[in-house]
Amino acid sequence: MSIARANDFDRGFTLLEMLLVLILLAGSGFYLLIKLPVNFDKQRLAFESTQLLEEIRDARQAAMAENNWYAVKFYYQTEDHHYQIFRQGKMIKNVYFKDGIEFFGSPGDVSFNALGRSVGTTITLTNSSGELRSVIVAPVGMRIREK
Repeated sequence: MSIARANDFDRGFTLLEMLLVLILLAGSGFYLLIKLPVNFDKQRLAFESTQLLEEIRDARQAAMAENNWYAVKFYYQTEDHHYQIFRQGKMIKNVYFKDGIEFFGSPGDVSFNALGRSVGTTITLTNSSGELRSVIVAPVGMRIREK
């Protein structure tokens, strides 16, 4: 009977153990609070550049498949950075960037003929942290890649 009473006292945590857990949770929360906004900007930039890459590739593929010409035009007015995709002069898609993402410099428009050919260009995007990502349309071989 004395063994059962000794086990009754071993059920809780000490104040020191609880304080240690709270300090560890507060420290990890503070670290995430500092690092998350930077990662959000980086992820947003990666998403937008990948989406732009896919849109340009899709326009090229559609031009070859449909035997038409496609164009991607870039608009970079103050606080209004977006691009539009055209099929034979008719706009088919309008894409606006998320907050904080804009063109770095003034990109040249891209157009694809029925053979999938275009002049080469580099479209560079930047975020509010100043990081850059580029989509490169090579004039030779028509390779479209992200850098």
